[in-house]
Amino acid sequence: MNVVFVHGWGCGWQDWTGVTSLLPDDVRICLSKLPGSPDGVPLEGKVSLKDCATQIISEADGLGFDRFTLVGHSMGARIALELAAHWPGHVSRLLLVDGSNVPEDPDKAVARLKGQLVQLGQPAWAEAAIGLMMVENLNRNQKQYLVTRAARHSANTLLAYYHAMAAWDRDDFMTALDHVTCPVTVLQSTSLDENEVRQSVTTHPSSHWLDAIRGRLSQAEIRLVSDTGHFVMLEHPQLVSSWIKETPRTGSGSH
Repeated sequence: MNVVFVHGWGCGWQDWTGVTSLLPDDVRICLSKLPGSPDGVPLEGKVSLKDCATQIISEADGLGFDRFTLVGHSMGARIALELAAHWPGHVSRLLLVDGSNVPEDPDKAVARLKGQLVQLGQPAWAEAAIGLMMVENLNRNQKQYLVTRAARHSANTLLAYYHAMAAWDRDDFMTALDHVTCPVTVLQSTSLDENEVRQSVTTHPSSHWLDAIRGRLSQAEIRLVSDTGHFVMLEHPQLVSSWIKETPRTGSGSH
């Protein structure tokens, strides 16, 4: 079985190590490193989520993954949807981990983020941003690592990806949903409202992200994860690893 993991905004491939450590030895893994992320190549200029999907296809091809299970978290869930919609022959099954939508126009969203970075400075911004992702259940070292890593991203990289996310949410999200043909599972722990406030999905089960998936991917399996913050794979790596191990091996692109 081949599995490709896609990390989120301001994050990195390291978020999946707890999951991958639980997988059998016969599972072949691709941990995508998006440009501008720690250990990734530098990001130069603008970026789109389709650019990211194209890079991941190239990485998978380089490993001989003609078909693969695809797992994406947050921004990575958007990229995973984009990839599955445009390269349907490559994706055997799709797992979307706590995705969401930016509720603002891309230019306004970026202007707001830029203002926060300037006003707070990037270290303080990173601490505040990670704090809003409901990380209370993580231990001190995990939280500090997330903050330190977010602060290491260049401001230009953060702004470029934020614009890419908001633009994709506005222009491509619905179209991508309409073109996904593989089985889809959603692990959703939080819900982002129109003011970009994150809350537990068990108390706020409706959001633009979830409502659109329910409406356009009627066969998707949606699993609500209670008492859990945005980083589901850090709090409950066994949920992701168990889903992967449940994936049928027949026709999944095994080598």
